[in-house]
Formats: sequence, structure tokens, C-alpha cells
Amino acid sequence: MTRKNKQQQLEATQTLPAVKASSHTSSTSSDSAPEVADTAASLHPPLELKLSSPLNPASKMSSSNQSPGIQKKVADIMNGTIHIKVLSARNLPTMDFGKRQDPVVLVQLDDSVPKSWAITDPAFRGGSNPEWTERNNNELELFYDANLFRDKAATLTFEVYSDESGDTLIGSGRFDANSVLNIQSGDRKTSTIHLNEPSRTTSNRGELDVEMWFGPPVRKAFRAAGRAYKLLEARDTFVNTLRSVISTVFVAISNLFQRPKEFARKHRKLSATLTGLLGLMAAGALAVFVVVAVPTTLVAFFTFPFWIIPFLTTSFFTAPLWVPIFLLIGLFLLVVATFVFGLGITSNVVRRKCAFILNKIKHSDVGKRVIYEKSL
Repeated sequence: MTRKNKQQQLEATQTLPAVKASSHTSSTSSDSAPEVADTAASLHPPLELKLSSPLNPASKMSSSNQSPGIQKKVADIMNGTIHIKVLSARNLPTMDFGKRQDPVVLVQLDDSVPKSWAITDPAFRGGSNPEWTERNNNELELFYDANLFRDKAATLTFEVYSDESGDTLIGSGRFDANSVLNIQSGDRKTSTIHLNEPSRTTSNRGELDVEMWFGPPVRKAFRAAGRAYKLLEARDTFVNTLRSVISTVFVAISNLFQRPKEFARKHRKLSATLTGLLGLMAAGALAVFVVVAVPTTLVAFFTFPFWIIPFLTTSFFTAPLWVPIFLLIGLFLLVVATFVFGLGITSNVVRRKCAFILNKIKHSDVGKRVIYEKSL
């Protein structure tokens, strides 16, 4: 009996700490519950992420408001210069067997506004297999405007003429310009252009080897100067046409004087004597001109503003009739001399030398910074 009571007391003492511990944990949990609730209440509500749908008109409007500036920057980066270096040609047909063939190459970018084109120097005595060396202006530059070719392909057209007059076309070929846009100066690509007859695309008129690459655009001021340079080339074409017409007329007139030439051939001693006398007379006239006219010209040049205005006024109103006529003829000859001098100083030969020097400057470090815009 006594042993049974002791066992009950021992079980009671063991259950008492468990009850206290459970009551302590329940009290602590009940105490911490308000703190957790307060912490949860103090937290911000979760953010709601709203993705703009592509079908949302508001998102379209905002993107359309920002796109023009971005598109303009992209277009500026894509604008550049297509460099074409003509190397050689093979198997060109001889267009005129009685005439020397000095081929030239005309390259143009189709659908460009304004028209972007350039022409090489002639390969003198090139014949059927011409080569363009470093002494020739064989590196051409065409401005590429990315805005013009957003929705259409850019095409380069190569035309080879028998000489620089452009009268006889040997053959032409086309090349995709988009394949050049990713080629930088260090990765120049050599391509072969197959030439055909314009009216027959299946005919073979030879092959043209060129190097092509893409670089930064030329500055606007130099592009404007290039357009003026091409106007001079158009002027040369007109002058060459006029010269051919004049030479044709001269040949027709010279045929009328064949008899005096035959007389001079039969009487060579007499013709030599007459030539000597005419030469002496011309030398005397030139000496008189140098002695009299040169000092007078110098004095008149330095005192020109002081005498020309009153002299012209009095000449036209008080002098005899032949004096104004003489002055008008003199002014006309002065205009003609100025025109001839302008043709000479801007002739094709002088421009070739200038273009050759300019190409040397372009390849220098200073020339690249001055002539071209920012790098791609």
C-alpha cells in the first residue's frame, strides 16, 4: 500500500514540469503572436508588375514617340562610304580595230539620290587586258545613304567603256552592295564582276576584278565639293563633243586646200624660203610687242582704277565710233581668254593630278580625321 502511494507521488512530480513547460510555451506563443501580427501589418503590400502588352495602344504610342530619334541614330551609324578599287580586267573585246583602246570603268549606286557615281582614269594602251596601277586614280568612293535603302536592295552597276569619251560601251555588270556593308578596311574583299552586253544578259564581255570595303561617310562639305567636281567632268564631256564637231568641220575644210599642199611639196625650196620670211616677220612683231606692250600693260594694270572709268565714259560719248568698237572687241577677247584659262586650270589632266594627291592625303591619319566623319 505504501509502495503504491510512493509510485503515484513520483508520477505526479514528473507530470508537473511538463505542465509548466507546456503552459510556458503557450504563454510565449501567445505573447509573440501580437508581435508577428504587428510585423506583418507593417510590411508593404506586394508590388503588382504590369507588363505592357504589344497590343496596348498606349505602349505603341510611347514607343512611336521615341523611335524617330533612335532610328536617326541608327541611320547615322549605317551611313558610310563604299570604297571600290578597280584592279584589272580580262578578256575585253576590241571594239574598234583601227583605234587604240584605253578602257575606263564607271561605277554607280542605283536608286541613289543624288546620283552617286565615280569613274576611273583610263588604262592607257590597256587593250583587252587592262590593269590599273597605283599611278592611276582607280579607288572610287560612293556615298551610301541608309535611309534610301531600308526597304529595297542596293545594287552597284559597273560599266566599262573603250575610252574616256564614253562613246563605246564594252560591257556592264551588277553587284549586290549589301554584301559590302559588313566589310571593313582591314578585311578587303576581292570580287569578280562578269560583264555582259546591256541588251543581252547571256553574252560574255569579259571580267572585272575589284576590291570593295565599307568605311565611315565623307563629311558634307567634301561631298558638295565632289558634286562640283562631277560638274566639271560633265563639262569635259561637252567640250570633247564640241571639239569632235570642230575637228570634223576642220577636216572638211582642209580637204579643200589639198592643191596648195601638193604645190608646196613640188616646190619645197620656195616654200622653205617663204616660211623663213614669215618667221622673221613674226619674230620682229613679237619683239616690238614685248618692248612696247609689256611695260604699257604693267603701268595700266597698277593704275587701272584711276583711268579706266573716265576713259570708258569719254570714249563711248566723245570718241569716234571705232574706239568703242575696239574696246568692246578687247573686252570680248578678255572674256574668251579668261574662259580658256579656266578650262586649262580645271582641265582633266590637272584634276587627275589633284585627285591623285588627294587620294594620298585621304590615306594618311590626318586626312582620315579631316575628310571622313566618325568611325563606324
